[in-house]
Amino acid sequence: MKKIVALFLLLFFFCAGGCWDWRIIDQQAILFGIGIDPVETDPEVFRFTFVNPTFTPEAEDIRVINMVTGFSLDQALMNLQHQKDQRPAIGKVNILLFSEEIARNGGMHKIMRQWDQIRENNPNALLCIIRGASARDVFILKVTQQPRVAVFLTDLLEQNIMNGRAPRVTASNYWFQYHTRGISPVVPIIELTGTEDEKTGIILAGLAVVDERGRMRGSITDNETIMYMLLTDNIQRGRIYTKIDFAEQKDRLITAFIQKNSSKVNTKIVNDKPVININMEISIDGLDADLYLDTHLKGEVFSGLEQALARNIQGNVLRVLKKTQGWESDIMGLGQHVRVQNARWFKGIDWPKEYGESEIHVEVSVKIKRMMDILNPNY
Repeated sequence: MKKIVALFLLLFFFCAGGCWDWRIIDQQAILFGIGIDPVETDPEVFRFTFVNPTFTPEAEDIRVINMVTGFSLDQALMNLQHQKDQRPAIGKVNILLFSEEIARNGGMHKIMRQWDQIRENNPNALLCIIRGASARDVFILKVTQQPRVAVFLTDLLEQNIMNGRAPRVTASNYWFQYHTRGISPVVPIIELTGTEDEKTGIILAGLAVVDERGRMRGSITDNETIMYMLLTDNIQRGRIYTKIDFAEQKDRLITAFIQKNSSKVNTKIVNDKPVININMEISIDGLDADLYLDTHLKGEVFSGLEQALARNIQGNVLRVLKKTQGWESDIMGLGQHVRVQNARWFKGIDWPKEYGESEIHVEVSVKIKRMMDILNPNY
């Protein structure tokens, strides 16, 4: 009996190979980017733009762009397969690009749910929103530096992430932020550059703010994004550009190289409302200032510049916080500090609403370790 069972198992292992779902890479269309736009005639339908490279020397272009419509991402992939002689593969998708209209009406969040359910999805695919144009307009753009625009857009985002100008927002950390109580997601926004008749490039233009329903509530500008990066301790080795008032001189341009920064958050509940105190310490290794100075760089000059820059950053941070409070979207993650420090009060409360009504105080200290240039506009 044991020999019969052993023979049966041996035959079973021979017949049930481990590669039943194998796929030959040459027989698949590798997608680099996916763009999602609305269909004006039907709000339930999406228009998808798929970008994949060509590897044959005889091809007229090094990329292929296909557009299909569908009620879901899975249906769109099936419709795409009907147009191609290869099975679409999304494991190499580097960028998911959404139009602003899709992001505002909750369509982006809906597609992200569908993306999460696809077996071979890339959890490290970057997310992005295009303002003032469609996702299709971006993917058909001819960029001199890199003919594959999906690759160019990915490299653009990566470069800004490395320089501390934008956070890294992938499919996986989008869901982490969305499902973590006390923090709301953000997604980078881009715009096309050039003339009205001819678009020639792409520029990073800020961050979209997403609420608890998965809808884009608004956006913060490129300069406000720097305040977000400072407050969330993500700007190490980056630069900050702003204008300060120094002595009698108004709105003088300052460029500062951030060596390091840290934020400490202390919270308490007063009259059943959160009071949040933020203390920011910023160390600057190099500073360029468009100032007229009739004295040497004495200690009082350094001290004055430090105080002026601290006041400027404090005001800008408070303005960003006030804006996000109006949207009831805690992109800074202050609710996580409230949750840890006041666990009993936090349990069961509606944090987005409470965040909008929270009392927030910010204190900033700046230390300039080394000056670079003082520019005299009157020479």
